[in-house]
Amino acid sequence: MMIQMEITSFALDTGRNTPVIILKEKSGERTLPVPVGPLEAGAIAIQSLDVTPEKPLSIDLAKLIMEQLGGRLRHVVIHDIVDQSLLARLNIVSEKGTAVIECRPSDAIAMAMRCDAPLFVEEMLLNRDADGKKTPEQDLRRRIRTMDTIDFGSYFLE
Repeated sequence: MMIQMEITSFALDTGRNTPVIILKEKSGERTLPVPVGPLEAGAIAIQSLDVTPEKPLSIDLAKLIMEQLGGRLRHVVIHDIVDQSLLARLNIVSEKGTAVIECRPSDAIAMAMRCDAPLFVEEMLLNRDADGKKTPEQDLRRRIRTMDTIDFGSYFLE
């Protein structure tokens, strides 16, 4: 089952010194931290702050190409995890049908934001820490769930 998500904040995984996008389900409390690279975090932050870069970013070029070819982003889905890496898909529709394109979650999030398309996560990714295993990602998820949002100020990316 796919759960619609929204970006709630940007954080920093201090253990890895990696930016993290925090997704929260629209009609619930579950969250999913999505580690991203610094450049990808910048592209997402630029869009969330409604800033127009001096020159288009690669993700802007991808959107322009899709639109010029008659495509529209229906939605994106973060659908699986393999070797501790999240996997995502773009679902693009055109008069020729639907194309499903595998991509990094950071690119899927950035594209969803630019196209005003819904962002979904497969429910099993939100429930994956139920097996009792403690991975760094699960520990981060647990800490985020229990942290007062005021404390996020010390982790925000500037």
